[in-house]
Amino acid sequence: MGYMMQSDFYEIRLASIVSNVDKDVLVELYQPIIGANATILYLTLLKQKRNEDDEITYAAQDLLNLMQLDPNAVLSARHFLEAVGLMRSYMKQSDSGRYFIYVLYAPKSPKDFFDDVLFKGLLIQSIGEKQAKRLAFNYKVNLVVEEEFKEISASFVDVYHPDYDDPSFRKSFGNDILGRDPGRVQIKFNEDLFFKYVEENSQIRTSAFTKKDLKEITRLATLFGLDERQMAIIVIDEYNPNDLPHLNFDRVKYRAEEEIKFKLVESKPRNTRSDIKGDTVLQQKIKRMEEIAPSKYLSLLLNNTPPSMTDLNTLNKLSVGYKLGNGLINVIVDYVMEKNNNILTYTFCDKVASILVSKNVETVLDAMNELNKLSKSEKEKKTSKPRSTFVDKEEPVKEVKVEEKKEIISDEEMDELFASLKTKKKGGK
Repeated sequence: MGYMMQSDFYEIRLASIVSNVDKDVLVELYQPIIGANATILYLTLLKQKRNEDDEITYAAQDLLNLMQLDPNAVLSARHFLEAVGLMRSYMKQSDSGRYFIYVLYAPKSPKDFFDDVLFKGLLIQSIGEKQAKRLAFNYKVNLVVEEEFKEISASFVDVYHPDYDDPSFRKSFGNDILGRDPGRVQIKFNEDLFFKYVEENSQIRTSAFTKKDLKEITRLATLFGLDERQMAIIVIDEYNPNDLPHLNFDRVKYRAEEEIKFKLVESKPRNTRSDIKGDTVLQQKIKRMEEIAPSKYLSLLLNNTPPSMTDLNTLNKLSVGYKLGNGLINVIVDYVMEKNNNILTYTFCDKVASILVSKNVETVLDAMNELNKLSKSEKEKKTSKPRSTFVDKEEPVKEVKVEEKKEIISDEEMDELFASLKTKKKGGK
């Protein structure tokens, strides 16, 4: 559900053993990418669970009072935990109200965290490469033993001499014992369906793809709005069993760009506005930005004209360079097109992305608010009143007339605004 009510009730379940080391990982590695509210929410729920002897039902009002946050802030924190696999939520609606089950998962181990391209990239994006390397070094282990040392450790059988015929070794207590189960990040791209298409239409085996390959395939599919079948066709065509690596992702990206351009030319996109629910401008705009691939969103802004290769490269650079999700990329595209006379330039996009990243913005709504502030700073500087498509508060849906003349922000003005924002941030204002 997209909201939280004070009358809700919930219980907490643990899917994993969570150690003190896990808490360190949560604070040091996860907190920069999920924020303080999500970190405190996880630790609060974990503490509540450890305090209970049996299953206890809690009131959402008690959680709000304990954390001293409003319902929207707690709901946003919960979404961050769910997004990174630390939590899964289930809801039941009844006549007496809504009842939730919150399942907590352990954080990834430090090694798994830094081996994961997505998590490592988000951490570097949040705190910088130098600081991320320092944190990684804190978890480094030294397993190299000098050659002059000879291992003399006793083996298990040297000590215990177990008799496996003894009935004790055949007893079972079931498989539902608490263990070590870090949660998984859920992505809309269905890997099983992708593999199914590949195996049905080629001789390529699933084992031929590395985890790194699959992550990049998923990223490109999500970025360009391609489904599992379309990506399977591209991958099959570009797969070369005689080369290492077998896939040239520059070629895969190029094919994905061509696919979306061809698709937009051959058939007009469906009217996404008709599927959007809600009676406010803000609700509709956020829903549209979160659900549509950047290439499709840009095409809509261009009156269903296919984006150019330069435009698609700009979208890809925002995805790769800043590790931004589709929603944030769409906010940037919308803002730049509005302020730059319907021209998408990477220089402008790069500066806007830098502002959002420097402020640790991770949601569409927060990004829109930050860019509203940028527009106000520009307005104060020019003592004029340029039009903005961003809204600070919800308004009834109404037809908005687009002005023919749009004011363009120069690179110099963007540099000055960016510098002033960084100065305000350092000064704590």
